[in-house]
Amino acid sequence: MTDSDLLQRSAEGDEGAFEALYQRHRDAVYRFAWVITKSPADAEDVAQECFLTLSRKAADFDPRRAQLRTWLLGIVRNLCQRKRSVDSPHAMAEAWEDYGMETALIREQIGETVRRAVLELPESQRLAIALFEFEELSLSETAEVLGIAPNAVKARLHRGREMLKKSLAPLRLHERKNPL
Repeated sequence: MTDSDLLQRSAEGDEGAFEALYQRHRDAVYRFAWVITKSPADAEDVAQECFLTLSRKAADFDPRRAQLRTWLLGIVRNLCQRKRSVDSPHAMAEAWEDYGMETALIREQIGETVRRAVLELPESQRLAIALFEFEELSLSETAEVLGIAPNAVKARLHRGREMLKKSLAPLRLHERKNPL
Protein backbone atom coordinates (compact mmCIF):
# COMPACT_ATOMS: atom_id res chain seq x y z
CA MET A 1 0.00 0.00 0.00
CA THR A 2 1.38 3.43 -0.91
CA ASP A 3 1.96 6.27 1.51
CA SER A 4 -0.84 8.22 -0.17
CA ASP A 5 -3.26 5.33 0.31
CA LEU A 6 -2.29 4.98 3.96
CA LEU A 7 -2.56 8.72 4.51
CA GLN A 8 -6.03 8.76 2.98
CA ARG A 9 -7.16 5.85 5.14
CA SER A 10 -5.62 7.50 8.19
CA ALA A 11 -7.54 10.70 7.45
CA GLU A 12 -10.70 8.59 7.42
CA GLY A 13 -9.92 7.41 10.95
CA ASP A 14 -8.05 4.17 10.25
CA GLU A 15 -5.56 4.04 13.14
CA GLY A 16 -3.83 1.01 11.61
CA ALA A 17 -3.02 3.05 8.50
CA PHE A 18 -1.45 5.81 10.61
CA GLU A 19 0.53 3.19 12.56
CA ALA A 20 1.79 1.75 9.25
CA LEU A 21 2.97 5.21 8.17
CA TYR A 22 4.62 5.73 11.53
CA GLN A 23 6.42 2.37 11.34
CA ARG A 24 7.53 3.07 7.77
CA HIS A 25 9.01 6.53 8.42
CA ARG A 26 9.86 6.79 12.13
CA ASP A 27 13.51 5.75 11.82
CA ALA A 28 14.28 8.25 9.05
CA VAL A 29 12.46 11.02 10.95
CA TYR A 30 14.27 10.25 14.21
CA ARG A 31 17.72 9.95 12.57
CA PHE A 32 17.38 13.27 10.79
CA ALA A 33 16.13 14.97 13.95
CA TRP A 34 19.09 13.51 15.84
CA VAL A 35 21.55 14.81 13.25
CA ILE A 36 20.11 18.30 13.66
CA THR A 37 19.59 18.40 17.43
CA LYS A 38 22.55 16.21 18.44
CA SER A 39 20.38 14.98 21.31
CA PRO A 40 18.48 11.67 21.52
CA ALA A 41 15.84 13.17 23.81
CA ASP A 42 15.30 16.21 21.59
CA ALA A 43 15.24 14.01 18.50
CA GLU A 44 12.53 11.87 20.09
CA ASP A 45 10.49 14.99 20.91
CA VAL A 46 10.88 16.33 17.37
CA ALA A 47 9.92 12.95 15.85
CA GLN A 48 6.79 12.86 18.00
CA GLU A 49 5.89 16.43 17.02
CA CYS A 50 6.49 15.54 13.36
CA PHE A 51 3.96 12.72 13.44
CA LEU A 52 1.48 14.86 15.37
CA THR A 53 1.86 17.43 12.61
CA LEU A 54 1.25 14.69 10.05
CA SER A 55 -1.96 13.69 11.80
CA ARG A 56 -3.18 17.31 11.97
CA LYS A 57 -2.05 18.49 8.54
CA ALA A 58 -2.34 15.39 6.37
CA ALA A 59 -4.45 17.36 3.92
CA ASP A 60 -1.47 19.68 3.27
CA PHE A 61 0.53 16.82 1.76
CA ASP A 62 0.54 16.78 -2.05
CA PRO A 63 1.95 13.50 -3.44
CA ARG A 64 2.52 15.19 -6.82
CA ARG A 65 5.07 17.56 -5.25
CA ALA A 66 7.09 15.20 -3.06
CA GLN A 67 7.31 11.81 -1.46
CA LEU A 68 5.86 11.61 2.05
CA ARG A 69 9.31 10.93 3.55
CA THR A 70 10.66 14.09 1.93
CA TRP A 71 7.73 16.08 3.29
CA LEU A 72 8.19 14.62 6.79
CA LEU A 73 11.90 15.45 6.79
CA GLY A 74 11.00 19.00 5.81
CA ILE A 75 8.70 19.12 8.83
CA VAL A 76 11.58 17.87 11.01
CA ARG A 77 13.84 20.60 9.68
CA ASN A 78 11.23 23.27 10.38
CA LEU A 79 10.55 21.97 13.89
CA CYS A 80 14.26 21.88 14.69
CA GLN A 81 14.74 25.42 13.47
CA ARG A 82 12.16 26.48 16.02
CA LYS A 83 13.76 24.66 18.90
CA ARG A 84 17.53 24.69 18.69
CA SER A 85 19.04 22.45 21.32
CA VAL A 86 22.38 22.66 23.08
CA ASP A 87 24.85 19.89 22.27
CA SER A 88 25.04 17.53 25.25
CA PRO A 89 28.01 15.14 25.48
CA HIS A 90 26.16 13.14 28.14
CA ALA A 91 23.20 12.58 25.84
CA MET A 92 25.59 11.44 23.10
CA ALA A 93 27.16 8.90 25.43
CA GLU A 94 23.75 7.57 26.49
CA ALA A 95 22.72 7.08 22.87
CA TRP A 96 25.25 4.35 22.11
CA GLU A 97 25.46 1.00 23.86
CA ASP A 98 28.60 -0.73 25.03
CA TYR A 99 28.51 -4.21 23.47
CA GLY A 100 31.24 -5.69 25.69
CA MET A 101 33.22 -7.49 22.99
CA GLU A 102 36.55 -6.17 21.79
CA THR A 103 35.68 -6.14 18.10
CA ALA A 104 32.31 -4.56 18.77
CA LEU A 105 33.99 -1.91 20.93
CA ILE A 106 36.48 -1.08 18.22
CA ARG A 107 33.75 -0.83 15.61
CA GLU A 108 31.71 1.30 17.96
CA GLN A 109 34.67 3.62 18.57
CA ILE A 110 35.15 3.96 14.84
CA GLY A 111 31.45 4.61 14.40
CA GLU A 112 31.51 7.19 17.18
CA THR A 113 34.51 8.89 15.57
CA VAL A 114 32.65 9.08 12.27
CA ARG A 115 29.47 10.36 14.00
CA ARG A 116 31.47 13.06 15.80
CA ALA A 117 33.16 14.06 12.56
CA VAL A 118 29.76 14.39 10.88
CA LEU A 119 28.35 16.34 13.84
CA GLU A 120 31.34 18.72 13.73
CA LEU A 121 30.58 19.71 10.15
CA PRO A 122 28.91 23.06 9.64
CA GLU A 123 25.16 22.56 9.86
CA SER A 124 24.52 23.19 6.17
CA GLN A 125 26.96 20.44 5.17
CA ARG A 126 25.89 18.08 7.96
CA LEU A 127 22.24 18.25 6.91
CA ALA A 128 23.02 17.76 3.23
CA ILE A 129 25.18 14.70 3.97
CA ALA A 130 22.63 13.25 6.39
CA LEU A 131 19.80 13.50 3.88
CA PHE A 132 21.72 12.47 0.77
CA GLU A 133 24.05 9.80 2.17
CA PHE A 134 22.27 8.38 5.20
CA GLU A 135 18.61 8.88 4.29
CA GLU A 136 19.37 8.19 0.61
CA LEU A 137 17.26 11.03 -0.71
CA SER A 138 17.90 12.11 -4.27
CA LEU A 139 19.66 15.39 -5.00
CA SER A 140 16.35 17.08 -5.84
CA GLU A 141 14.63 15.67 -2.73
CA THR A 142 17.53 16.85 -0.55
CA ALA A 143 17.30 20.28 -2.15
CA GLU A 144 13.55 20.37 -1.50
CA VAL A 145 13.91 19.45 2.19
CA LEU A 146 16.64 22.05 2.69
CA GLY A 147 14.87 24.69 0.61
CA ILE A 148 17.88 25.29 -1.67
CA ALA A 149 18.87 24.62 -5.28
CA PRO A 150 20.30 21.21 -6.28
CA ASN A 151 23.62 22.85 -7.22
CA ALA A 152 23.86 24.26 -3.69
CA VAL A 153 23.34 20.72 -2.35
CA LYS A 154 26.17 19.49 -4.59
CA ALA A 155 28.47 22.19 -3.26
CA ARG A 156 27.59 21.40 0.37
CA LEU A 157 28.12 17.68 -0.23
CA HIS A 158 31.49 18.30 -1.82
CA ARG A 159 32.71 20.60 0.97
CA GLY A 160 31.37 18.26 3.66
CA ARG A 161 32.99 15.19 2.13
CA GLU A 162 36.31 17.02 1.85
CA MET A 163 36.15 18.03 5.52
CA LEU A 164 35.28 14.45 6.51
CA LYS A 165 38.21 13.08 4.50
CA LYS A 166 40.56 15.39 6.37
CA SER A 167 39.15 14.75 9.82
CA LEU A 168 38.94 10.97 9.31
CA ALA A 169 42.34 10.53 7.64
CA PRO A 170 43.95 9.20 10.88
CA LEU A 171 41.17 6.62 11.11
CA ARG A 172 41.90 5.37 7.61
CA LEU A 173 45.59 5.01 8.49
CA HIS A 174 44.70 3.03 11.65
CA GLU A 175 42.32 0.83 9.64
CA ARG A 176 45.07 -0.13 7.19
CA LYS A 177 47.36 -1.10 10.06
CA ASN A 178 44.71 -2.96 12.11
CA PRO A 179 41.91 -4.35 9.93
CA LEU A 180 38.99 -5.87 11.82
